[in-house]
Amino acid sequence: MVDHFGGFEYLAGSERGTQWDERVPIPTPWEAFTTAADLTFRRKVGVVVERGTAEAAVGRDVAVHAAEQGIPTLLYTAHPPANLPDLLVIDPIPHPTAQHVMDRVARPPRGRRFGLVVMEGHERLRPRERYIPDQYDPIDDPIDDLDYEPPTEAEELLWSLREIAINTPLLLTTTITTQPDVSRTLDQWLDADHPAVVLTEICKPVITLHRSNDRTVDARLQLGAYGLHGRRVALDWAMP
Repeated sequence: MVDHFGGFEYLAGSERGTQWDERVPIPTPWEAFTTAADLTFRRKVGVVVERGTAEAAVGRDVAVHAAEQGIPTLLYTAHPPANLPDLLVIDPIPHPTAQHVMDRVARPPRGRRFGLVVMEGHERLRPRERYIPDQYDPIDDPIDDLDYEPPTEAEELLWSLREIAINTPLLLTTTITTQPDVSRTLDQWLDADHPAVVLTEICKPVITLHRSNDRTVDARLQLGAYGLHGRRVALDWAMP
């Protein structure tokens, strides 16, 4: 069954530049997506899109829109938007750590607390550097354990995502090179260690997007890592 989202009314509880109601979802350019993502206090939301499509810029588009609505926004991107609202802060760091994100949120510029953090290409996250002492016990230290296996990139990415402890809503996006299959959960058509699948361990929901026509985007809202969690929806999302 396909549900249809649309007609959501954003009830802004504040004027531009003043405090906003954290219980109200962060507004996006598309009312249906605002409802689906539900970017509120402490929520982490993932988005999976096909590379090269208009929807691949969803992170930037959401960040710009939120800033234009008076919400201080931090955007991690290698491709800054042409339009830079006053309340939009760009961080071009190629490989941020969880600590870097938390430090930026804790010390916002000009004291304007961020209401939204967006990270394009969340797979760019890197783990904290491991501390290796100058002297260590060759028996007890796992570095010298013959059975020790270094973590995979997927495991390191998962740890990094878990370490991001912020109250600010966090939108994480990733792109894939194939057409998304919204009829199935991500783990059913992508490798288990794919960055998009890793998102499902952390984010609720993970939204997979595929444009079906000029006015509608087909989507799957996945609420868990494996199995038939979530639902398929049609989002009112007109082409620009």
